Amino acid sequence: MAEKKKIQEKESAYHHGDLRFALIHAARTLLEKHGIESLSLRSIASAIGVTHMAPYAHFKGKQELLQAVAASGYDELANNMVMAQKENPKVRGRSLAYHYGLEYIRFAMKHPNLYRLMLNQIEFKKKSKPEPTNKEVAKSSERPFRLLYAAFASDRGSKDLAHAKALGAWAIVHGVSSLAIDNHLVLPEGMDIFQLFKVTVSSSVDLG
Repeated sequence: MAEKKKIQEKESAYHHGDLRFALIHAARTLLEKHGIESLSLRSIASAIGVTHMAPYAHFKGKQELLQAVAASGYDELANNMVMAQKENPKVRGRSLAYHYGLEYIRFAMKHPNLYRLMLNQIEFKKKSKPEPTNKEVAKSSERPFRLLYAAFASDRGSKDLAHAKALGAWAIVHGVSSLAIDNHLVLPEGMDIFQLFKVTVSSSVDLG
């Protein structure tokens, strides 16, 4: 009885928005430490000391929570890219895209399980009748690519060309990141993943 009262007090201590944030944060912590198999609404609720029904006040089910977690990852990645831009105010075009690429790879290396989850929550229209992507994660997932596109669009050229360059750049950083976090890259002695990326793009990018 005392334990139930303690949980109720813990739950009431969260404001409406705070509980949602706490659930997402707890989910990310469990995801990073134990992988996606550890995630359930019950385990996440238990991690922050609220009842197993509390998450349903904000999420219809596990899938909706996973999409919110993915959205938080995309937003963090985009914010890191914006910070890189602010730290290099004179850098534009392809060189700015290079700095964005570094942030992308750095994020994937730091949060491998979250990175995998983020990609799995986006529908790339491969299915004949794709399930509708949650609006929150759809909007957040577009932010990093829009920044990359804007970098290339600042160079001379058409919008279609800028879009193609952004797609190519995204493919490179995604490939490097995915291979690296799954330990499928055997790098030359003395070279790390960021040096590999620099070597990959330096022939066509003025790094300054």
